[in-house]
Amino acid sequence: MGLYCLDSNPSKYLWDDASGSADSYNSFASGFPLVDIGKCVYYSAQGALAGKWLSGDCEKETRAYVCELPHTYADSCQFNYNGHCYTIHNPTTFVQAQFICEQECGNLASITSANENRYLQTLTNNLVMDSYLIGGMWPSINVFNWIDGSATNYNNIDRYASYNANCMAVSNSASLSVPPGYWYSTSCTTTHTFICKRPAGVKCSGTPPPVTITPVPSNPSFCNSTLLLAPGVITTPNFPQNYANNQFCSYQLNTLGSYNILLHFTSFPD
Repeated sequence: MGLYCLDSNPSKYLWDDASGSADSYNSFASGFPLVDIGKCVYYSAQGALAGKWLSGDCEKETRAYVCELPHTYADSCQFNYNGHCYTIHNPTTFVQAQFICEQECGNLASITSANENRYLQTLTNNLVMDSYLIGGMWPSINVFNWIDGSATNYNNIDRYASYNANCMAVSNSASLSVPPGYWYSTSCTTTHTFICKRPAGVKCSGTPPPVTITPVPSNPSFCNSTLLLAPGVITTPNFPQNYANNQFCSYQLNTLGSYNILLHFTSFPD
């Protein structure tokens, strides 16, 4: 079983998928676990103890095992896991990588569980690359989010790696200062191998229909400018292309006296 016992306290029986401890439920036989016998756990399938959990030696004992896989959807993609397809691409920058992923009807990969992090490691373990880019955006040390909007309840950021950039990569080599499988900050303009993630079972044409954008007069984005007075146009940096996420932006809009400010959005993504 995927359970490891650190000691005899139920709160220290930990599931290896990082889902927590067996404190709320366990089926250990009377007198177990016995960490002196071993810290691994197996399920007894026969005899008087059928259905009960027993302790076993992790290194010396060999047993049959059962793997638990999440459900997914039928798809022709090579790498299909937990309702998503994954593709691995040659190195490029964050903005260009996200553009390529969007052509596949996806985004740079978000990683929302320890099991998903392990799965991506199995895809990349045999590839010759030190790291790969994912869809994590890290605009400040206390702010972290995914480009696809996924929840940030899980992360595997290396606590000893220094924060010095706004994009995120995963170590894939023991030669790096960051251990394999752990995440660290990287410059958005540094080129990395990258992984795209899209919903499985969804038909994708591969070439999204062109989007007509009303021409905008030639003017800067006014990101971090001083004061703006109407009339004017403000945009995100690099508009209408993807925002590179390596720059903080603030816009100061002002009006005279009691006049109101009207904001009209000429382009807004779905």
